[in-house]
Amino acid sequence: MKKIAVLVIALIVSGVSFAQENPFLKSFSWNHSAEKIEFVYKKLEGHEIKANAFLPETKGLHPVLIYFHGGGFIFGNRDRGLHKELRDKLLAAGYVVISADYRLAPETKLDQIMSDVLDMLEWVRKNGLEQFNINTNQIAVAGGSAGGYLALTSGFKKETAPNAIIDISAPTGFASEDIQMGDLSVLKQAGPYDIVKDSIVSYGDYDTRMQLCRFLIKNKLGIYLTFGFDPNKEPEKLKKYTLVDNIKADYPPTLILHAKNDRAVEFKQVEDFYKFMKETNVKTELYLVENSNELLRQNPQAINKIIEFLNLELR
Repeated sequence: MKKIAVLVIALIVSGVSFAQENPFLKSFSWNHSAEKIEFVYKKLEGHEIKANAFLPETKGLHPVLIYFHGGGFIFGNRDRGLHKELRDKLLAAGYVVISADYRLAPETKLDQIMSDVLDMLEWVRKNGLEQFNINTNQIAVAGGSAGGYLALTSGFKKETAPNAIIDISAPTGFASEDIQMGDLSVLKQAGPYDIVKDSIVSYGDYDTRMQLCRFLIKNKLGIYLTFGFDPNKEPEKLKKYTLVDNIKADYPPTLILHAKNDRAVEFKQVEDFYKFMKETNVKTELYLVENSNELLRQNPQAINKIIEFLNLELR
């Protein structure tokens, strides 16, 4: 069987065993008690893509962490994707925290979702100082799961890269087997796919979008509808998305957080990616926990590691 280099996005949007109990398809509900400042960072076809900013009480310029939520690129939003304790500890440490939406698949394909990440960064560089007293030379990008992959893509080009990147339980390696392509005719049947229209979605109903994700995974259509092409038939198009084809020695310092028993992205994939980063001479640290379904909630010490890393790289 011919091997093709496919991102472990395959493990997040494919039918590898994503049952109802999978942690990436659970409904998260963090209690956001800190004051939230909602703003629009991008407009497309009349659609506003928004983010939430949380500001520390300390005076002066502040470094910033921009966070992108998970959800297989298909569900999730800025309100439910950011861990409360992570936010609160960052605020206490003097960081501005921004939790950003992005356009969701399948209405928007992955290349355009990636452009939202860069546009969020550009907005902060242009407006962060005036709007939120951000030191625009101290920008970090982070995310969990699919959002972690998006955070990693923000460093592909030196001229637009942040100063540091944090990947939490993100797809980072490769699948070595051909990806199974489902039957597109199931999309014409009545069911969860009925919610998909031509309009842009960046903040859909959480549970409805989660059901859509499960439906596409079950029917082996998640990858096709996220990429917009079949990787088996057009493997050359994957280079735009594959980490090892885009990460060079000038890539930002990176912290990888992962659980050894992660059921969506297997440990070996992360080990291989870490080895690649070291061989590429990228400043990288791998922080592992033994067991976790929800890494930050079950391992609060990982939040301290994030702040330690940010303090080292941004200050």
